Amino acid sequence: MEYPLGKAKFFKGQPLILLAQLNFEKLPHIPDFPTKGILQFFIAADDLYGMTADYGEGFTRQDNFRVIYHENIITDESQLLSSDEIPRYSGDERYLPFEGEFLLKAEEPVMMNATMWDYRFGDAFVSAYNEFADEPLEDFWDLDDDIADELYVMTDFPDAIIGGYPIFTQDDPRVREEIADCDTLLFELDSVYKADRGIDIMWGDSGTGTFLIPRDRLKALDFSRVIYNYDCS
Repeated sequence: MEYPLGKAKFFKGQPLILLAQLNFEKLPHIPDFPTKGILQFFIAADDLYGMTADYGEGFTRQDNFRVIYHENIITDESQLLSSDEIPRYSGDERYLPFEGEFLLKAEEPVMMNATMWDYRFGDAFVSAYNEFADEPLEDFWDLDDDIADELYVMTDFPDAIIGGYPIFTQDDPRVREEIADCDTLLFELDSVYKADRGIDIMWGDSGTGTFLIPRDRLKALDFSRVIYNYDCS
């Protein structure tokens, strides 16, 4: 295949950078996710890490990021590009959330609590809360701070997530109706710093990089409509 290149602004025609790849033949199975093949995530080394500045539907436009699925894994290395043949970015400035290479090691799947950053959480919480509360809430943001703080403390913060619920440092972009159909967390990589293991992944100021997809597209192995969102605190 042709190596993925950027399509917009100063990264147009420049080779994208491999952020992560998931080999589903080696991962514990999650319902509706592939059971075979490799899924690759490429981003641009620009000041937005390949994310578009066009809020809303623009987040799905794979100009300076790319999500590529290989249903059949090629093991004959003679058919693959060698490290010397992979094109390199030729620009002066290079922005990436990481340096080096790291191995993602999967744990067995567990049920994950919904996070308060998910765009559906507020309405779902208010509905459940009002079934038991003496004084019903009209809006999630009317919740007492001490209860909201408890919800925050209850959230687990994995280094990376497949499936489950996203953890944003700002707002869930799916509050925009035109992209609310991207209801499934495909992959999220958090900022991780572990000096003793040589791991330094930093999305801006301790942010996250998140990829979201409609579940029906995921089940159909169609990765042409994916939200890519990077945010930081």
